[in-house]
Amino acid sequence: MKFTIQKSNFLDGLNHVARVIAPNSLFEILKGIKIELFQDKLILKTSDSLVSVEFVINAFEDDKEIITILETGQVVLPSRNFIEIIRKAPTDLIEIETINNNILVRSGKSEFNIKGYDAEDYPEFPTISKEYSLRLDAKVFNDIIKETVFCTAPNDQRPILEGVNFTLRNKFLTATATDSYRLSRRQLVLNDEDNEKEFNLIIPRKALLYFQRMIEQGNDEVEIFYENNRIVLYYQNVVYTVLLISGNYPNTNKLIPTIFECSFTANSREFFNAVDRVSLMSREDKDDIIKLVLKEGVLEISSQSKEFGSAIEEIRVNSTLEEDKFEISVSGKYLKDAVSAIASEEIIIKFSGELTAFIVQPSDYHRDIIELILPVRTY
Repeated sequence: MKFTIQKSNFLDGLNHVARVIAPNSLFEILKGIKIELFQDKLILKTSDSLVSVEFVINAFEDDKEIITILETGQVVLPSRNFIEIIRKAPTDLIEIETINNNILVRSGKSEFNIKGYDAEDYPEFPTISKEYSLRLDAKVFNDIIKETVFCTAPNDQRPILEGVNFTLRNKFLTATATDSYRLSRRQLVLNDEDNEKEFNLIIPRKALLYFQRMIEQGNDEVEIFYENNRIVLYYQNVVYTVLLISGNYPNTNKLIPTIFECSFTANSREFFNAVDRVSLMSREDKDDIIKLVLKEGVLEISSQSKEFGSAIEEIRVNSTLEEDKFEISVSGKYLKDAVSAIASEEIIIKFSGELTAFIVQPSDYHRDIIELILPVRTY
């Protein structure tokens, strides 16, 4: 294998695929980056067994030559040192040549001789049928991930809850995440999809966060191919292959209340900032508990800490109450996370009881999103 490549293009690809590498992998070769050089393109590959990623660099881009290909081939190179070498290369043109499994890197007057791995020992990437597919706008998919993934369960708590459950039924795409203490559900209608198309997939949090970082500034479409245990995500020149979480996701619909005894509407920023300030007293505590007292037109937010003291703040709200006042205790962090996920100018919070879950939504319901939080018992 022998080629020259523009430094910026090469480094961009290396940084993308390096995110997937597990530094503590049991398999030494999976700590490396596989390079496959063809007549018209270079493909960078990495995998941590759960997620596999391919980054394609075409030889020409808008008639500009990015890669001069002298001899095709493949090799696996150590990731960390190699990326640092490319990052600190003194010139914009990088020369790469392999002799057996050794990689020669030249840039200006600098030359490195790096020991690589035999590409034949690198695991083959899984293939997936393209029979079942879905297209989503990258911005929409990015929003769905941000609105739900933070509610997934921490590692090793309950494996089935460590991902976001995506279902498609009657053109309704639903994304749900829960850690048993809070829940986020986002729905949207895919009018261009076949009414008969259905799926039920649990995509791991880790994979969604990888992908979300890549598409958060994008405007193109994401193409998704799916099977029972795996999905492939195509975006621009990147391909992600993801092993899905197996099992049956719990039926969360019955957790969402439909009858409420009181509610209030507030400016999101004002409410978030008030909760954030009051939480300064409680956030060091395990549960970060704050208390909400709703009265006619006024919401009182307070917290207490044995170590630091107490805090209280009032904000004006539009409220509906059956009694003179309503009280509930809740995690300040969970409440702030929910408001951030809603990303709306105004929110409405609805309560069905002091000891039952409550929901947070955009006040104008312009997006079908629900954030549900369980209250905290304080006695």
